Amino acid sequence: MKEVSKSVQRRIAVQTGGPPVAEMPRHEELDLLLRQHAKRLHLGAFDLMEVVREALDGKVHERFGYEDFAPYVENRTGLSYRSICRQLAVLDGLRALPPADLAEAKQVLAELGAHRASILAPALEKEPADWREWAEIARQGTEEALQDAVSSALGLKPRGKAGVPGERLWTFILNQIPPERREQAQWVVKKVMEIGETQNGIAVFLYMVDVMERDLAAQGIYREGKT
Repeated sequence: MKEVSKSVQRRIAVQTGGPPVAEMPRHEELDLLLRQHAKRLHLGAFDLMEVVREALDGKVHERFGYEDFAPYVENRTGLSYRSICRQLAVLDGLRALPPADLAEAKQVLAELGAHRASILAPALEKEPADWREWAEIARQGTEEALQDAVSSALGLKPRGKAGVPGERLWTFILNQIPPERREQAQWVVKKVMEIGETQNGIAVFLYMVDVMERDLAAQGIYREGKT
């Protein structure tokens, strides 16, 4: 049910002769208004991302002369593509949940805010039945603790812990890749690691550099001193 503001409650009390409603200090009222408006904004973002996802999957940008989706959606929405990718991840997490829980989950994630919701999203996809427990972790702990809990659930090294060489590099690169190309990039990296019998991301990166240099050489393009 929609929350009735204190000002409305006071008017009703005067008209009905009911007990007076205590004045809310202005700083508390402003804090409440900020949270209420932010929640509505986040709820609206879920609807926007549904449209963005359909436009992305349908390659709508090509109908308007754009080669890539990123500049198209930034021009149309005024939002950064990086921000949109984070919110799309939240949408994908929501879509993994039981349909009967979707409306409640949207309200909960809207209260958490966009940043915590984006950290939480991969855990929702992996463990959708436990989404309420994950939401409670997000609500009670710090963002760093939430990130570590999600990383642990995904089998990744917590932030700040030693991992496979190059792991942070690949995590950063994959997060920058447009969603429609991410699966392809992950598949290529996985196969190169299998062929090279290594989990070292730096070694894989250097292997790809060597491949590209050979391809350039085949086109007659050489580094200085390497002809």
